[in-house]
Parts: sequence; C-alpha cells; structure tokens
Amino acid sequence: MKKTLKLYIAFVVISAGALMSALLFLNYQVEPLWVVLIWGISSWISDMFPVEVKKINGNSMLLGLSMTFNLSAAVLFSPLTAALIGMIGGLPSLKKTEWSKAIFNVAQISISTAMASLIYRWTYPVNSAEIIKILAIGIAILSYAVLNNIFVSSAVSLATGKKMKTILKDVFMDFFGISIFISLAVAYVVVYLYPYVGLWDIAIALGPLLTIRFVLDLYKKFLNTKIESMGALLKALEEKDPYTAGHGERVSKYATLVAERLGIDGKLLEDLRMAAWLHDIGKIGIRDKVLNKPGKLSLDEFEEIKSHPVKGAEILSEVPSFRKMVPWVKYHHEHWDGSGYPEGLKGKQIPLEARIIGVVDVYDALTTQRAYRKAFSPEMALQIMKNESGKSFDPVVLAAFLDVIDNIEDVRNGRDVKEE
Repeated sequence: MKKTLKLYIAFVVISAGALMSALLFLNYQVEPLWVVLIWGISSWISDMFPVEVKKINGNSMLLGLSMTFNLSAAVLFSPLTAALIGMIGGLPSLKKTEWSKAIFNVAQISISTAMASLIYRWTYPVNSAEIIKILAIGIAILSYAVLNNIFVSSAVSLATGKKMKTILKDVFMDFFGISIFISLAVAYVVVYLYPYVGLWDIAIALGPLLTIRFVLDLYKKFLNTKIESMGALLKALEEKDPYTAGHGERVSKYATLVAERLGIDGKLLEDLRMAAWLHDIGKIGIRDKVLNKPGKLSLDEFEEIKSHPVKGAEILSEVPSFRKMVPWVKYHHEHWDGSGYPEGLKGKQIPLEARIIGVVDVYDALTTQRAYRKAFSPEMALQIMKNESGKSFDPVVLAAFLDVIDNIEDVRNGRDVKEE
C-alpha cells in the first residue's frame, strides 16, 4: 500500500474519532443499545451482498443498500446514534477483508452518517413546515452521498494513481445516481413510517431493498451473459480466421496505452478497452472464403469486407451498455482525409475513440501474418504508418501512438509493460 494512501486512511480514522469525541462533548444522546444494534445490524446485513454496478479504472463499484438505514438513522436519531449505526453498518462482511480497508470504511461511513444527521438538524428547525422537512431530508441524503463518494473516490485515486476528478465524475454519473434514487425513495418511507410502526420499519424497508437488489443482480447477469456471448462470437471468428487469433485482445491493449497517453481514463477508458476488443466482431458475418482468401479480393469481395464495421455496430447496439461504443466500432476504418469507409467521414467528424482504434488496428494488422501476405517488421510497419499521417491517421493520435510504441512492443512480445 502506498504511503500516501496509508496517511489518508489515518487522517480519515483520526477525523472520525475526533468527530465522535466532539459529539460526546456536546452531550448528544444515544438511543437504547438494542435500537442501535438492531438498526446497525440491519444496515450491515443489507450491505453483505452488494451488486457490482460498474468497473472504473479496474476497480469494482459495488452498490450496497445500507445507505437507506444510515440515512434514515441520520434523520430519526441523534448524530451520535447515527454515527454508531453507521460504524456497525460499515463493518466488514464475514469474508476476508484487509484491515486497512475495513477500518477506513467504518470511519468514513460514520463521518458521512453523523454529518448528514447534523446537516438535517441545521436545515430543519423544530416545528418548521412539512415542506422544509422534506427538503431537509433531501439535503441530508445528498450530503451523505457526496461525502461517502468523495471519501471512496479519494482512496481509489491514491491507490491507482488516477485523477481524482475523473474518478469522481465516473462515480457520480454511473454509481451515485442509482444509489441516490434507491436511498431517497426508501429512506423517505422509513422516516415517515417510523413514528407509527417503530422497529417494524426495518422489515418494511427490507422488502423493497431486497427486491431492488434482486432486479439489479438479474440485470447485471443479463449484461454479463451478453458480454460472454460477444466473447463466444470472437472465439468463433478466430476459428474462422486463424490469422486474427488474439487480434482483438492486442488491439484493446494497444488502444488503452494510446488513450492513456491522450489523457483518457476512468469509465471512458474502460469502454474504449471493450470497444477495441470487439471492434472486428462484425466479421462473424463475412464468408470464410472471403476472410481467408490468399489472393487479391474482387470488388464485390472487398465491399463485403467493408461491411464488417456496420455489422459490428449492429451487434453491439443490441446491448444497452454498449450503445455508446457503437460509433467507435462503426467508424474505426474511417480516414482522417475522408477516404475511409463506411461513410467517408473526415477529421474530427470521426470519434476520437474510433481514430485511436483505427491506428492501433492497422499496426497490429501490419505486424501479423495474414492469409494474403507475410507480416511486416515493426520498423517497416511504422514507416508505412508515418507516411499516412494526416491521410489515413489523425496526426495527434499517431503521435501519441509513436510515443508509447516501446510499451506496445512489450505487449506484442508478451513482456511486462514498462512503468513511466
């Protein structure tokens, strides 16, 4: 673990301790122990089986459902009680967990819960109008989510070396929205029913929470099945055209290196990596005798080959989470000067991601043996590509490609990529 991450965890833990001490000093009351335990254990149980919502920078973003209990505790109970419930809810599951991650999670959730409780009390004076209460609950929920995601995103940034701004953007866009919607809806129900049903509120909350978790899990399995199907199609393609075996994986790795050089990271980088892996999936619809023809293609055969980006785009469009990638795959054979296909786009009309895939795709094609020719040497391939700067290739993307060529060669030859 990096020293900066250790210091950050220590800071968060010390801050949590200082906040708890301040709440004790200010004589905030604590609910009976059995209330704290039941509420806290319910929060903990609801987080034991999270759903992976997204992968960002290689790190899984897991959607647990404890936020509902933590938020309702922040509104219903004192800040000190809310902090204790948050601490219990943040305890690690029965699976093996690194102690540093466990103590960090407990500390950051207790801070987020206590601060949400304090903010609720500051924004909802006693005996205020009901509309003020509704707004105050919403502000408390928002403050909890913001603090919680900032804590986690900072830790991910320090652990991975990725930019904090990018991670936060990805978290807020793809994770934060889902968790806020669920927590807002169920937490409001819990808060308003508690005066009438007491701790039976927990049972009422678990019903919709478990249903939501079940639906999200089914959706995730559906997406995984789609991705596995894409992988099976690629495997079938490689069996049809053995000369392209491993091509998608290499292009994906090359594209990642070039994209990082151009400052792309976070979820966009993950999506580009996937699109580059699947960029030739449309070739599954091309006849074997055309794919594997050793001689020159006829005009009709070349037109058939040229249809594969469009076919690939049609396949990807069937998966909701892949729809952003559709133009990247569809236009990866467009040229900077407008001489490419399928639509003859030019310059920045071509998505940047498609331009990146286009450059690395050509390099891998040139440096691997095909049915119709032998592989070019890396030096010859690079010379051919340099001659196409401003013609087939975006000069900026090609320059980034040349900047990382040593790392690309490491990947091509199965060596570990050198760290800069």
